[in-house]
Order: sequence, then C-alpha cells, then structure tokens
Amino acid sequence: MLDFTLYKLYILYMEKVSLVKCSSYNQEEVNQKVAEAINLLGGIDQFIKKGQRVALKVNLLMKATPDKAMTTHPAVVFAVAKLVKEFGATPFIVDSAGGPFTQGYINSIYSASGLKEVAESLDIELNQDFSHEQAQNPNAVVGFKFPICTAIEKADVIINLSKLKTHSFTGYTNAVKNMFGIIPGLTKVEMHGKYRDLDTFMDFLLDIHTYLEGKLVLNITDAVIGMEGFGPSNGTPKFIGAIIASKSAIHSDIVATQIIGLTPEFTPTIKKAIQRGLVSETLETEVVGEKLEDMVLKDFKTIEPNNFKPYANYVPKFLQNTVHKVMTKRPVISKHKCKGCQKCFNHCPVKAITMETKKDGHKFAKIDYNKCIRCYCCQELCPFGIVKVKAGFIYKLVHLRDKK
Repeated sequence: MLDFTLYKLYILYMEKVSLVKCSSYNQEEVNQKVAEAINLLGGIDQFIKKGQRVALKVNLLMKATPDKAMTTHPAVVFAVAKLVKEFGATPFIVDSAGGPFTQGYINSIYSASGLKEVAESLDIELNQDFSHEQAQNPNAVVGFKFPICTAIEKADVIINLSKLKTHSFTGYTNAVKNMFGIIPGLTKVEMHGKYRDLDTFMDFLLDIHTYLEGKLVLNITDAVIGMEGFGPSNGTPKFIGAIIASKSAIHSDIVATQIIGLTPEFTPTIKKAIQRGLVSETLETEVVGEKLEDMVLKDFKTIEPNNFKPYANYVPKFLQNTVHKVMTKRPVISKHKCKGCQKCFNHCPVKAITMETKKDGHKFAKIDYNKCIRCYCCQELCPFGIVKVKAGFIYKLVHLRDKK
C-alpha cells in the first residue's frame, strides 16, 4: 500500500483525460474509439501486464436492457475486454447490482444487459463468486472498514467502466460513484444507513478509492448515451457522444460533469475531493483528443444533489433533523400506481417503508417521512419508475430565493 501523502501527489498529477467522439454503439466504431481513448493515454500496456487477472467493473444497477441507458453498454464492455484479452491478460466482468448479490439475480442482469452475450462471444468470464471479505483502510476519513466483493479483492487490477448519469441523491454518477458497486448486494443498504448525509457519503466513496489505490488502474466512461433528469434509473436517455478515459476517476468526473454543464457547487464528489486535497482547487485537467468546449451540452437536464449541509450551520443541533426534512426533496409513492413488488420495502436502509393493503387487497408501499433519510434508494431501485422525487413548498421557496 502506498504512503497516503504520496498517493495524494500521485492523484494530483494524474491529470490527463482523453476525450473521444463516438456517434453510436456500432461495435466497429466503439472498438475504434475505445482504443483511441486508451492510446491517447499511452496505450493499454501502461495500465496492465500480460497474464494479469483484470476486473472489468461495470455498472449493473438493475435488470435492464441497454437501450434504457441504466447500465454500461455491452459494446463498450466488449471493446475493452477485447483489448485486454488480445494484449495477453485475462478480463472478467464483475459488479454487485442494487439488489441481492446472488447467482440467480446477478445472472439475470448479465442476460438482460447484454453482457452474457459479450462474455460468450469473447469466451471470457462473468463473475460467479458471490462471497465477500472485509476491507480495512487506515487512510480513510469515515470508511475504515467495509465489505468488498471477493472477486474485486482477488483481481490483480481493475478497469472501471462507468455510465454517465444523473443521480437523485448525489446529483450525478460516473467514475467515482461507480466503485460503490464493489460493496456486495444488500450491504449497500447498510452503508447508506451508516453514511446518511451527502457529505459523509462522499467521504465514504473517496475512501473506497484510496483503499483501491494502485489496483484501480484505468477509468473509462460510457458517455455515448447517458441519462438526464431523475437518474440513475428513472431518467431519460440522452445522447452525449463521447468516450472518456483517465487513470484518475476524479479527473474523469471533472471532464464528464463539465460536458453536462455541472459546476463544482453541484458536483459533491469533486467538491469533497478538493477539500481532502485529492485534486487541486483549480481543477486543472489536461484534456487530450477532442476539445472539451466542443463537447459541452447546453440542454442537458441536471438535478441538484440532496445536500442539507449548507443550512446545518444556521440550525441548532436538536432541530437539524426536522429542518433536514423540509429543506430536501422527498420520495413520493402513489398508492394507486404502486405494483406492490416490495423492492423499495426490502432496500430501505432505515426501514422507513411499510407495505399496506387497500380494501380491494392491493398492496402498496408507504413511506414514514419521520424516518426517511432522503437517500432515494427507493426511487433509484423502483423497477416501474413509480417512485418520484418531489420538492415541498419550503424547499421551493428557499431555492427560488437562492437563484435570485
């Protein structure tokens, strides 16, 4: 493990990010553009060695087809896996989705997302190890111990294959947030319950990255078609037309968020990275390939992260919980539209959701807002897009004033 001071310097000077236009998921084009993005950083041999076991950490949020833009597109995974295999290393595909980390559930997602077909066509492995181990990070700020998928722990190196999307809790999700998926299955729920506010959760995400240090060697973002609006699952697919690559997940996020028009004020991962000295305040990044200004979208529908902290300093501690509930948006479930699948009920980290029954016998989910911590796991994991995140009167009033 690297000395932490040296690690911070290592991150600060890993500022090169490649940005390549990619107009479609045509496999031939994606193969070419992914290779170009990696070559702009020096080539695949700068990141992996022959004979290494390489974990391709994808984004498998839930069971969804590629056209939904929820998961890393199979064409991008194919392109990276092909490069790794042809170089002489052994790639395998791995992630722990938002649900139970079990063979049946994860394999169903592999099939729906198109990754089973990728694995079969390239004769590579889909992870089938559903055990986990305990990670210990002495350099952490909050996450000194946390569970980690054994497959990730045993890999020689990791290539992070993220999907650029908005996120109801964190504002956006990309390279840094994608590594939350190394936390196995339903223990993600426990982590949300443990690190409840956005500020602490950002610290935990960065703690994951400091733990992985030199093992996470490359970050590639699938930003051909991303997601805008109320992501990461119930937003709208949005054409961006880019492949982004970097050694640094933080700098990948800097470029990605600039493309979709997010300022540092609304990018909590980057804001926290600056506070921790993991990136310079000026966000200096060397972009190679396309000019960043040519790729910026003017009409991308972003959302604000759920951050109560700016108001916490003005409120006595005994009132903070109450004020938090009126100063943040809240998830809303229509009892008439709810399918009663119990996904939100099973995944609420603080057990704020109960299952109720109407007179006709129809079951629906109901939220106890006195318990709700506004993590939006229910909105993120609703397979029917029924859970909506809505702003109350006081929230709207305060934010209207902020925008004046």
